[in-house]
Amino acid sequence: MNTVFKTRHTHGRWNMAALGVAALLAFLMIWLNACSSVSTGAKTSKAATSTTSTQSARPGSAHAAVSADEIVPASLSAAGEYGENVYDHAKANDWKNADVKLAALRDAVKKVRTDVKNKSAAVDRIDGHVASLDRAVTAKDRQAAMREANQVTLDVADMTTAYKLSVPVEVTKLDYYGRELEVWAQAQDASKLQGTAREMRRTWASLRPSVEAHATEAKKFDALVAQVESAKTPADYTRVATHVLTEVDNLEKLFH
Repeated sequence: MNTVFKTRHTHGRWNMAALGVAALLAFLMIWLNACSSVSTGAKTSKAATSTTSTQSARPGSAHAAVSADEIVPASLSAAGEYGENVYDHAKANDWKNADVKLAALRDAVKKVRTDVKNKSAAVDRIDGHVASLDRAVTAKDRQAAMREANQVTLDVADMTTAYKLSVPVEVTKLDYYGRELEVWAQAQDASKLQGTAREMRRTWASLRPSVEAHATEAKKFDALVAQVESAKTPADYTRVATHVLTEVDNLEKLFH
């Protein structure tokens, strides 16, 4: 009987021990799960915070990617500059340098066709004007060369409107109209001169709100547009065109 009692007592102690171990294991499992949840939550929170911090530190990161796509291609900017260069050389009857800049213009326009997407019709127009400009420079036709070179700069200005610009396109167009006054004054074409004056007024009206903070410059250009509109003779237009072109350079500086 003592033997039986001892055996049962021993079994009881083992059973109690087993229950204690099971309880301890259960407690450990619950504790580990809780720690794991807290750790995961902390990591998730940290990741979210990190993402938010990164976004806060770079508020324009998404916009920057879009802005990068909106930058005017270098080839397009170069084409506009070379077109203006050819105009200036043709105006001065400097045909040697006109040839040099015309070659650079042709190369730039070839790159424009590659760099500018979904604008094949616009590039075709530039190609057409460059071809006409080539013929005019070869023939040393001052009037035609000035006219076609100026058309190239207008084509480029129109194409740049698809991009983000630091200087409003209206400034470039006022520059174009200033040269148009010279072109049509030379041709003594009163109808073209009057049409150019109207377009200049319309373009200036669109740009003026952007320069109103610069009262002096705004008033200067107001006066110049009025002079263009009141011009009577080719000499009048030529004279005021010179001032327009100078003042457009000053307007451009306001946006830099």
